[in-house]
Amino acid sequence: MHRGIATVSLSGILEEKLEAIAAAGFDGVEIFDNDLVASPLPPQEVARRCADLGLTVDLFQPLRDVEGVDPARFPAVLHRVRRKLEVATALGARTMLACSNALPDAVDDPDLSAEQLHAVGELAASFGVTVAYEALAWGQHVNRVGEAWAAVVRAGHPAITLAVDTFHMLARGDDGSALAGIPGDRIGFLQVADAPLLDMNVLEWSRHFRCFPGQGTLDVAGVVAAAIEAGYRGPLSLEIFSDVVREADPFVTARDGMRSLVFLEDQLGARLAGSAREQQVAVAPPVPRRTDVAFVELTAPTGSAYPELLSGLGFHVAGRHRSKPVVWWRNGGAHLVLNEAPAPCPAATAFGLIAPPVADVADRAAALLWPAVDKTRGDGEADLPGITSPSGLHVFVSAEPGESDDWRTDFVAADAGAPDDGWLGVDHIDVAVSADQLNEELSFFRTLFGLHPASSEEYIRPEGRLRIRALRAEKGDLRIALTVSDSGGGSQQHGITQLAFATSDVVDAVRRMRSRGVELLSPPDNYYADLDARFALDPGLLVLLRQHDLLYDRHDRGELLHAYTVPVEGGFQVEILERRGGYDGYGSANTHVWLASASTRRR
Repeated sequence: MHRGIATVSLSGILEEKLEAIAAAGFDGVEIFDNDLVASPLPPQEVARRCADLGLTVDLFQPLRDVEGVDPARFPAVLHRVRRKLEVATALGARTMLACSNALPDAVDDPDLSAEQLHAVGELAASFGVTVAYEALAWGQHVNRVGEAWAAVVRAGHPAITLAVDTFHMLARGDDGSALAGIPGDRIGFLQVADAPLLDMNVLEWSRHFRCFPGQGTLDVAGVVAAAIEAGYRGPLSLEIFSDVVREADPFVTARDGMRSLVFLEDQLGARLAGSAREQQVAVAPPVPRRTDVAFVELTAPTGSAYPELLSGLGFHVAGRHRSKPVVWWRNGGAHLVLNEAPAPCPAATAFGLIAPPVADVADRAAALLWPAVDKTRGDGEADLPGITSPSGLHVFVSAEPGESDDWRTDFVAADAGAPDDGWLGVDHIDVAVSADQLNEELSFFRTLFGLHPASSEEYIRPEGRLRIRALRAEKGDLRIALTVSDSGGGSQQHGITQLAFATSDVVDAVRRMRSRGVELLSPPDNYYADLDARFALDPGLLVLLRQHDLLYDRHDRGELLHAYTVPVEGGFQVEILERRGGYDGYGSANTHVWLASASTRRR
């Protein structure tokens, strides 16, 4: 498809925006009127620069409040439209966007609006331009796509077409079925934007929280698929209003936007499979068949306390890398690798995933423009393609156990019979990102590995607010929790901040850890009094929990018992947990307790 983006979707001045859009590989651009008005370049020069950059000017936008106007003021409207049509012509734009009237004094008279739209169409046709009429979600009398289509039909002019905007449709509760019966050749333009589901004023929602497809929760693909199935053949164009993109580097934003369209087309390929429209969209290699955690990598330069910590946690050395200063540690089904190469400081820096087929994941990452990790591989070593997330986290992809690109084949096995505590594996990984990177990091895991995001959760911590967005694989055991700390100052944590390991007997695990010198957080007595009030626990269980500093949660489907180490070197914590009876959450009700306990410990 012809891929476009509106200049309003990027920060900077118009010239910078055009360069960023072209560098990201877009085919066309929507010129936002405010960007042009603020630019020293005349429209003819903007048109020339777009042509030199290989960009078509797909749309000039927006015309506002051109229908539902008091007849006495309508001549002034036509004057404004005429002048903007002259600008559109100079830009080489053959389509203009007109938004439904959002003014408080808009006249609620469908016949009057149709008459005025017809007059606008007559004027546009004289310039060889069509007008795509859009229902703003906050329009005074026309705020849904069905109402906009009815106005287009009533106007009865070939130069008046329908603009479809995924945000405006979905924000009002419509979906792709709202386009049923609308001929594709009467859809004059298709704008796409995603957004998180928020309960707020729709105007504020639209202006501050739109995001690229794959970063929000709206069914953007459903609307676009319906437009394509109706016969729409025009551009697929991004229009994003967001506080984040207004401050971000335009080249980074443009690249992010391009990969979101690749992901959207990938979704469309699945929706349109078997349809004659399927050939219109490009399809990237598929997401992995399943995604499981292989290992977590810790940077452990000379003098690091990590070997002592891992021994205390019950890990033993399972192997040494054939060509690199990397040691594999194992505790049952949980695997960590210590990279002993020189580094500024110890930290949890990367993790490996079993995500077959490996070659397809690498090709999918390249198609989605996610940057590869520079790598050096010795003869006979696993390929292990690495991809860098927007926050700088390195993710390596391994084949399944026993295959040639299995990560374990790179290690010379140590004592296979060494005892450990038989942990089940990595349950989940917390990754801290900045507020500005949250959407992009979410997009990384969602578009590349097909992870499904849960709703955002918020918690109060002593230093401020913590936001958490969990994702998990549809098939496989990978669980990622992206966290954003909104504190009142000071440095923000980034990277892996928590490693949660699963065990079948957390009481035994805690006993063993303590016997080896591992220090755990101690919840206050008030917490256990509250547990008793909430759950009326068996007194024996309550004593057991208190004795071993265990946190507890219960849902209809089961129970969770878990404990946390004190914050360790490198800025992360270890959680050890036991899930009983199908419990599938993360102990959200306990989050504020362990956050406070950890803060007290750091102080």
